[in-house]
Amino acid sequence: MSRYSVAIVLAVMSFSLAACKPKPAEQHADVAAATTDPSPGPNGASTTPTSSAIPASQAQFDIEKVPVSEGALPPFPYLEYPPNLDPSLAFTDKANFDALYVVTGKQLRKVEGRFESHEFHLRNAQMSEAEVRRNYENLIAQMGGVKVNDVKPSELSSTSVDDIIANTKKTRFTDGTMSYDAYLVRKPDQLVWIVLMSNDSNVNTLVVAEQPFKQTISFVTADAMQTQLASAGHVALYINFDTDKASIRPDGRPAVDEIVKLLEKDPSLKLTIEGHTDNVGDPAHNKALSQQRADAVMGSLLAAGIAKERLSTVGLGDTKPVADNKDEEGRAKNRRVELVKRT
Repeated sequence: MSRYSVAIVLAVMSFSLAACKPKPAEQHADVAAATTDPSPGPNGASTTPTSSAIPASQAQFDIEKVPVSEGALPPFPYLEYPPNLDPSLAFTDKANFDALYVVTGKQLRKVEGRFESHEFHLRNAQMSEAEVRRNYENLIAQMGGVKVNDVKPSELSSTSVDDIIANTKKTRFTDGTMSYDAYLVRKPDQLVWIVLMSNDSNVNTLVVAEQPFKQTISFVTADAMQTQLASAGHVALYINFDTDKASIRPDGRPAVDEIVKLLEKDPSLKLTIEGHTDNVGDPAHNKALSQQRADAVMGSLLAAGIAKERLSTVGLGDTKPVADNKDEEGRAKNRRVELVKRT
């Protein structure tokens, strides 16, 4: 059973125990200094810094109400592994650009930017859940973090099991028995989102430092398409669409123009246009979206004067990935349009 499958079962059925498998390490560093046993104040009260919280009664999350933190941030990813954790028992996932949904108030919010997640077993870190949480909560408070969620992803208003499953995937809430706390560090020029999840066995942290997307994949020229079709019979194209829509963005038009040039150059060429997605979200929705995107490309070609009998479309959703969907780099490769030569 996959980690997401386990998560879904736990989220829906609220099991009280969860299995944990050690993960191979990708990165390890000493945990930043933080007080785990706070000294008392003048009246015996703890002086441990605590993160502010958005009131639970707030109907709509308002980012403008979160105070701006003026202090300097530690190096990304801000929260590091405990010092006693064996690197081989730590699991890190990271990407220069990724998308994550966080719970703000009682709603989901999509955030994009530099991403890193850490996962480890408390026993391997030789720490209790309370000790780890106190360390991380102190660090988040020192950065000016504010707790912004009122509920866990599995508690969002929904009567549909499918919605619960989708929410666990979007938020990477991998175990329904875990606590879930989402924080925002609002800097003058950047938003940093930190999610802390834990139970008496495991700890997961997710960090996204918001930043704009930078295009790293260029479109394929008509000549390159022709060469690839001749040698392999198909060619993958990365045409930019609006998020979760079938409308081609202006920066995706040059790729479509190259397909027109390809078809005008070889009047005998016939193509099947395949739409493909990553595995985020509902498979049926992904399949429908991939069909709509393939149809949108064909519509642009027809508008440019290409004969309809030379074209056909099919939406394959997430059924034929060309890369691992575990990180944004792989998911970006899977979100594609393929031209397949028809004989």
